[in-house]
Amino acid sequence: MRIGIDLSSLTSNRTGVGSFTYYMTKHLLAIATDATFSGFSSGLHPIVPGALKGCIQNRHLKLPTRALYKLWEWTGFPRVDAFLGGTDVFHATNYYLPPVKSSRRVLTIYDLAFMKNPHWGSPKIVGPFSKALRHFAHQADAVITCSKSSKLDIVDRLYIDPAKITVTYGAVDDTFHPVSRPEAVDYLAREHGIHLPFILYVGTLEPRKNIDGVLDSFAQIKDDFPHSLVLTGQAGWNMEHLEDRIRDLGLVDRIHRVGYLPHHFDLANFYSAAELFFFPSFDEGFGLPVLEAMTCGCPVVCSGRGALPEVAGDAAQQVNPDDVETMATTLRMVLMNERLRGAMTQRGLVQAKQFTWASCAEQTLSVYRGLLG
Repeated sequence: MRIGIDLSSLTSNRTGVGSFTYYMTKHLLAIATDATFSGFSSGLHPIVPGALKGCIQNRHLKLPTRALYKLWEWTGFPRVDAFLGGTDVFHATNYYLPPVKSSRRVLTIYDLAFMKNPHWGSPKIVGPFSKALRHFAHQADAVITCSKSSKLDIVDRLYIDPAKITVTYGAVDDTFHPVSRPEAVDYLAREHGIHLPFILYVGTLEPRKNIDGVLDSFAQIKDDFPHSLVLTGQAGWNMEHLEDRIRDLGLVDRIHRVGYLPHHFDLANFYSAAELFFFPSFDEGFGLPVLEAMTCGCPVVCSGRGALPEVAGDAAQQVNPDDVETMATTLRMVLMNERLRGAMTQRGLVQAKQFTWASCAEQTLSVYRGLLG
């Protein structure tokens, strides 16, 4: 069995799609001993394969990805399986289904947030891509998504037979583990100038993640608690107002922005030292940061939207992301109740163990094999 996988999302600043693709591929390579794998990527810069280097041969097409999409749209070439020297299954891991000569095709669709609310994404992408994705989903031989919530959205909005869609949950990698609190506290003070106590947010700073709600909720409790708010992640689309918003709310001295954190060790230190993790996103296809926080024993307050209830289970305090008052009240309740935080920590550790990349890889491999009979 010859498997091709799109690795284009393995950039230097890997976000959700890149992380999912990386760990899925890493664990596929470990279990599919009867298969050969080849990677495909495009873009002006080569991918950053990390631990995959030497384990999978990748062919890179040095062409801007959007230009390649146009070339595929207009000409149908190059056919990706032929470019890789022949594959039995090609896994399109980032929404776009490329042309093939004879390979079966699997398409991963993580979420349809950009279709459910176009204001959460750039108009340059949302309009054209929404139309194309419906076509791709029907063309694909199988569709994979990362939650039951996303599967329902795909069925409802793309009119796809549910039997064609497989849910493969993501997970926290085996190398990701909690850090002792004293060690984490010392590390953050030394490397980032951040001191206890603090509330943590992890993720791209963008409208879909409800960053305004994060700021507004924190502003309501800032006078009652000594905590700072730590925001990790890069500013995304339509967040030009962020600094003005922070200033207008009087939060300049209470917020630390640390940017993108590329290494697990950095993230684990933040999760392990934080008083709680706050993630009131409007919609998530999965919500890996919630799982990371629970793995490190950090209590979680998250929204009850999208896939987050599936990931958090009964371990988190779930809130309505549209209700700033309730979010602020919930933050107060958790911060003031040490016994509650302890119970949330214990439930979170149990919940996080329900998700493994090995299981994700096994289910993905089953999809490949099912297509080949």
